[in-house]
Amino acid sequence: MIAHLDIIQGTEEWHRIKWQKIGGTRAHGLLVPSDTLLDELLAEFCEPYEHEDGFLSEDMLRGMDLESNAREALSKYIDIELITCGWLQSEECELLGISPDGISADFKVSAEIKCFARKMHTSTCRIDEIPTKHIRQSIQYFTVTPQLETHYFCAFRPEHIKPLFVKKLTRDSIVDIGLKEKVKVKRPDAKGVLKDYVETIPMMRTVQFWVDLNLAEAKKIESQIKDELIKLSF
Repeated sequence: MIAHLDIIQGTEEWHRIKWQKIGGTRAHGLLVPSDTLLDELLAEFCEPYEHEDGFLSEDMLRGMDLESNAREALSKYIDIELITCGWLQSEECELLGISPDGISADFKVSAEIKCFARKMHTSTCRIDEIPTKHIRQSIQYFTVTPQLETHYFCAFRPEHIKPLFVKKLTRDSIVDIGLKEKVKVKRPDAKGVLKDYVETIPMMRTVQFWVDLNLAEAKKIESQIKDELIKLSF
């Protein structure tokens, strides 16, 4: 892993280093049965860099304002100093990287920080789980950073009765990333006779399991991009 500690998130240099990369947000496209992520990346490889200003909602702007306070609060909570870093670049696959919201100096601890609106923050605290739509972003930290041992997902809302929500992940943590699998089960029918049935249940696996799959998928996309570029050049 290569750490770009000197790059400031949100700057032109930061946007450039994220170009043609799968960062935390794009990690949602891995393990999805479509070519959406491939087409998105390939389009960037086909043209020169262009900075496109993305939409920033009020919640996103609020999050940017509160992130430093949240990082400080989390650092105190886990008793580990978390520093800022513009970009962590994977050395196993050039497509992969992450912009950490917080990272320890030895790169063994990381943090993903969210500053949700009132309803989402309350729901997250009540369910006491990382929201499914954010779990893949947290897994990306482990995919990019081999040294990483512990990751904290943090939801911060200072005006809330529970201002700080923290959930710890390790490579052995069992998580649900939203995928389903079919399993055979035996259940008695109306007459009490055991019969085989097929049920669809959440695909619960370790973080490391998903890390390995993500890395394999990213390398596959990397190879596809090279092949497509050769075809498009003729």
